[in-house]
Amino acid sequence: MCQQMDSITNTKAPEQPRDLRRERERVCYASMISEQREERNRKRREAYKRKKCDANNKENDLGLPLLE
Repeated sequence: MCQQMDSITNTKAPEQPRDLRRERERVCYASMISEQREERNRKRREAYKRKKCDANNKENDLGLPLLE
């Protein structure tokens, strides 16, 4: 999906590996074609919805039986 980056031209040098990874991801995302970008966004939206749904189900399920 993404091409290997040998060198990243940047005005300031990233201090941490996390900054390097973010810069590579930014360049990779910018170089994607629109279909790839749409597919990535679709998968992220689906994962967000699944996570949100699971969190709501856990919140409603306390694990304790109700006394009747």
